[in-house]
Amino acid sequence: MTLATGLRVHPLSPTIGAEIEDVDLSVPLAPEVVASVRQALNTHHVIFFRDQSLTPEQQADFGRQFGEVTEAHPVLPAIAENAKVLAIDGKVDRASWWHTDVTFLETPAMGSILYMLEAPEVGGDTMWASMQDAYDGLAPVVRTMCDGLIAIHYDPWFAADVDARGGYEWNGTRREKLLPALHPVVRTHPETGRNGLFVNGQFTQSVLGLSKNESNAILEMLYRHCVQPEFTCRFRWKAGSVAFWDNRATQHYALDDYGDAPRYAHRITLRGDRPFGPALPARPAD
Repeated sequence: MTLATGLRVHPLSPTIGAEIEDVDLSVPLAPEVVASVRQALNTHHVIFFRDQSLTPEQQADFGRQFGEVTEAHPVLPAIAENAKVLAIDGKVDRASWWHTDVTFLETPAMGSILYMLEAPEVGGDTMWASMQDAYDGLAPVVRTMCDGLIAIHYDPWFAADVDARGGYEWNGTRREKLLPALHPVVRTHPETGRNGLFVNGQFTQSVLGLSKNESNAILEMLYRHCVQPEFTCRFRWKAGSVAFWDNRATQHYALDDYGDAPRYAHRITLRGDRPFGPALPARPAD
């Protein structure tokens, strides 16, 4: 696929994921290239660039062309060189579970940009799932049910960390406690208008107003449904690779299959809006 700007985009699957060739992310992009990259992101949900060489500030500058770069993480510390950059180090932590970044906040990140500095020779891939295609793949009666549901998102471990340190900062605002966030089970994408599921097994705790039995049954069904292979893509990392994904339309899983091999990356995130959808319409101020 070649866009009007001459950008060459190679889909990884019919539903999600694409590699973009011959773009140097270390320098400012022309406005038409920025627009084409954004179009590719909205179409493919996660896009990849190979053979990059980025300082932390260059990575943040690339992200600023698509939105406001947030704090590195609401709870975890940033790298010493740049307060906007989070280290993803396989020696310290491995996110081998399906999740969407920081949905336990009222305004989760719009997008995440991961730059791999050191990758295993084999293993350590990441998978992404299209939550919009998963929504479309539900039976109509199940879609209608999900349209009316609101879910509670929360992370008790991060909440305990916040209590211990006396607060956290996100989007430039200091808060004392990490409280549960309410999000629609079906989220409307603010740029494309497309609906997608917005639940994940890591941070979604329950469905509001349902019994534990009812909530667990619905959420477990949705979790299994979302990660069917037809809704996913898998990316093999090499040093210098960059992934840019839309947290409003995806969830992801970092495979823990690389033993003691080093896997080290830098991540920045872009400021997001308050999720809205059929069960929680957008507020006028959002």
